[in-house]
Amino acid sequence: MTSEAKQFHCPNCYADLKFSPGQQNFACEYCRSTFTEAEVLAFQRKYEEQEAQYDPYRGQMPPAGQMDDAERRERERFQEETNLYSCPSCGAEIISDANTAAAFCYYCHNPVILKGRVDGMYRPSMVLPFGFDKEMAVDKFTTWAKGKFFAPKNLTSSMQIEKLTGLYVPFWVAHSTTASRMEAIGENVRSWTSGNYRYTETKSYQVIRDARVDYKGIPADGSQKIEDQLMEAIEPFDYRQARPFNMAYLSGFYADKYDVEKEQVLPRIQQRMYANNGKILDASTHYQRLVSRRQFDRTDTLSWDYMMLPVWFMTFDYKGRLWEYAINGQSGKVAGELPIDNKKLGIVCALVGLLVALLVFFGGYLFGGAG
Repeated sequence: MTSEAKQFHCPNCYADLKFSPGQQNFACEYCRSTFTEAEVLAFQRKYEEQEAQYDPYRGQMPPAGQMDDAERRERERFQEETNLYSCPSCGAEIISDANTAAAFCYYCHNPVILKGRVDGMYRPSMVLPFGFDKEMAVDKFTTWAKGKFFAPKNLTSSMQIEKLTGLYVPFWVAHSTTASRMEAIGENVRSWTSGNYRYTETKSYQVIRDARVDYKGIPADGSQKIEDQLMEAIEPFDYRQARPFNMAYLSGFYADKYDVEKEQVLPRIQQRMYANNGKILDASTHYQRLVSRRQFDRTDTLSWDYMMLPVWFMTFDYKGRLWEYAINGQSGKVAGELPIDNKKLGIVCALVGLLVALLVFFGGYLFGGAG
């Protein structure tokens, strides 16, 4: 079977198509035409059928394995149509479609080298397309960063902003049914004064609560390189916009290759679910306080989706430390920790000190003069 770059052609002029986040469809930058996903796929099928007439080997598959034929074909197509780049500096692995060449590492900004193809096992089942383009992402980030006075000025420089990258981050998305029990002592306390004495009455009650909660779409990123807290900070994502994975959505963007298995993220997901169960259980009580509280949790059912979620991602090298920033590629929510420019901080402290000194001086002068 021959390997070739996958191209999605414009039905009008045959140029390559790219997914347009702003229009939520596929656009041709040459003839300015736009097409829906269904139109692109229909034309692509017709195009491949025509090519197959001239290539007797096109579409032939190796003997069937354990997976069904449809899944096996999709995995092989994914492997053919993606490139895997490796960063020799930090070890990050970057996925792009065969027509999008990666020039630098989105994480440490060093040049990357082409490593080969991506194993079909890394093909996601669903993708959530980007909701807006880089121009709007830059606007959202600069608006957010310029509101932080002590942030370094070069955080929003043109050289730094150029490194903002549209990145599909791999996520394990869990769907689960959980059961939790809470046992505690509920207390109501009242106090009053009578004569010269103050009295306090505490009434205690045994409290038992049970909750069974269904969860749909609890996400956990599958990349070791990106901070888990950063990804949680830009939630939520609206999965109603998710679509079956198609390589066309990767055109013009990068994707991270997962290096954390779903079994490894399960404790994180369970911790989030059980903590939320605890809030539900506590909210069901009417006592002033709960003491001797214990909670018992259980996961009854569990299923997974492997999804690619859209993130505009950037790192900022400031005095030898990398600071990470992320923008939810669907909602536009920005998150990241900002470094403090010590020069700006020093100037403000000096001005505040000068102002205090002037107030003390003139205050003493006025009061001294009045005496």
